[in-house]
Amino acid sequence: MLRNVSVIAAMAACVAAPAFAQSSSGAVNWTGPYVGVNLGYGGGAFNYPYSGTADAAGTNPVAGILRQSSSGVVGGGQIGYNLETPGGLVMGLETDLDGSNINGTASFAGVDSLGNASSGDIRSRIDYLGTLRGRVGEAMFNGRFVPYVTGGLAYGDVRTSTGFNCTSCGVEGAAVSNFGSQTTGRTGWTVGAGTDYALTDHLSFRAEYLYVDLGHQNLANGASEFEGPGANVYNANVLANTNANVMRVGLNYRF
Repeated sequence: MLRNVSVIAAMAACVAAPAFAQSSSGAVNWTGPYVGVNLGYGGGAFNYPYSGTADAAGTNPVAGILRQSSSGVVGGGQIGYNLETPGGLVMGLETDLDGSNINGTASFAGVDSLGNASSGDIRSRIDYLGTLRGRVGEAMFNGRFVPYVTGGLAYGDVRTSTGFNCTSCGVEGAAVSNFGSQTTGRTGWTVGAGTDYALTDHLSFRAEYLYVDLGHQNLANGASEFEGPGANVYNANVLANTNANVMRVGLNYRF
């Protein structure tokens, strides 16, 4: 995915190059389609609420949340359409798709109620991130500067890998190791704000912030053993909640 970002950027540069020769000091009208590229940085959290019992017999209920901080680079492209009213209100619809390496890791080690030493970790990553959003702003300063708010649908792939090791949890004290990985498509919502600035009649610069919530998925559903902070959790129910704060800059070519 990130390899495709460089290809998109190179294509956009070829398209936008003639626009630099058409600089304008007059008013700008934002009505029409556009295409562009973006690059930025994101960070947030992967949260794992869990519940179960602290002993295999199921007599000691426990619950908690395992939290991971996350960060990484995002980059990709966007296409959209704007409509500017005579009063300077700019309304638009935009979709974008970014490759992502926003990721986080959490590891824990402890001893359960039976005296078994164990350790575990969870690694999570957003592989790609896309949105479909409405935008509303107002053209200012001879129409060249447009601050806006935005919001809509968010989607992406979230990859989660888990590992569990116990030195004497198996039959007759045998060592146990469990590893798993799953990638799921997730949908959620996003809100944010940004600014567009017209560099020429066709080329504009953008700075944008988005908060993205990709909802939750079930990692374990009552029949699993989970390494919680400091101890094993038996008969575990585990959810994965994903969110990110994304800051991006970009260039758009308006047709």
